[in-house]
Amino acid sequence: MALALLLIIFKSSSEGQKSIFNAILTKYIEETAASVMFRPSSNELADINSIVARSGNDNTPRPLTLSTIQDNSIVSRGTILADIVSELTERGAQISTYTVQEGDTLSFIASDYGVSVNTIIWANSLKDADSIRPDMELKIPPVTGVIHKVKKGDTIAALAKKYGVEAEKIISFNFLPQEGNLQEGQELIVPDGKLQTQSAPAPVSTAKRFAYLPSLSDFFMLPAVGFNWGRIHGRNGVDVANSCGTPIYAAADGSVVSAKTSGWNGGFGKFLKITHANGTETLYAHASKLLASVGEYVTKGQQIAVMGSTGRSTGCHLHFEVHGAKNPLAKY
Repeated sequence: MALALLLIIFKSSSEGQKSIFNAILTKYIEETAASVMFRPSSNELADINSIVARSGNDNTPRPLTLSTIQDNSIVSRGTILADIVSELTERGAQISTYTVQEGDTLSFIASDYGVSVNTIIWANSLKDADSIRPDMELKIPPVTGVIHKVKKGDTIAALAKKYGVEAEKIISFNFLPQEGNLQEGQELIVPDGKLQTQSAPAPVSTAKRFAYLPSLSDFFMLPAVGFNWGRIHGRNGVDVANSCGTPIYAAADGSVVSAKTSGWNGGFGKFLKITHANGTETLYAHASKLLASVGEYVTKGQQIAVMGSTGRSTGCHLHFEVHGAKNPLAKY
């Protein structure tokens, strides 16, 4: 039972508290491993797995794979605790670091980590969701909320009021003493916390954000035949739906600067990006197959890919983006 309680506390702790528990449990191990041996029962094994198995960000059960814990084994409690501490340290809730890839959008990244877009914006002091670029390193909190670095004079009550959450949430998630003593410089996770912005501008629709761009409808041709949704999303992108295998064509002459033939790629799946002589770029995502490679010069109307449903997709379609000009498929 004591072991189960320690595991519950360890699982809910932040990275800083995990290091403290590591030291405590290590001391326990050193003091007990030499003398205490036991045969874990089936119930004890089930309890341990039920506590630890959901320590991932996606809450998917992941049974422990501790070679020392077997129904018919006699092992030291110290050995078991050492293995559990090691595995929990690797899995436990903590601030992650993610390097932005070509084609990533903040909404895709947030969805992959199970947090809100604002959580990532606040954690990285970004201006907005369009401020990311390839190779940028992002801090990703373990849950939706705010990262707060304790300043002199901070109190739990004040932080709870500032971020609009219950004080108990901050205390329990960060394993703080009930009296709420804080140390200057300490980094806290505030689950479900929100930053209050002053004079926040009214949100602008995605279409209006790109309406100022020049119209180059004569420069671009339509990249695929199919049902045009017309609704802008992502970075000036529009979807065209048709059956898988439908040809995808280059919207204008240009050079292929990116060609991803496999992988998630921020939700784009297999995609191509082409730069054009006038400084614009076009992107073709969710393809089942690419027919052009990086460095290749393609001509307007040349087939460059085959429509598919790779990446974040619920059906066969082309996600077509235009950077630097209005999207000829968009209904502004």
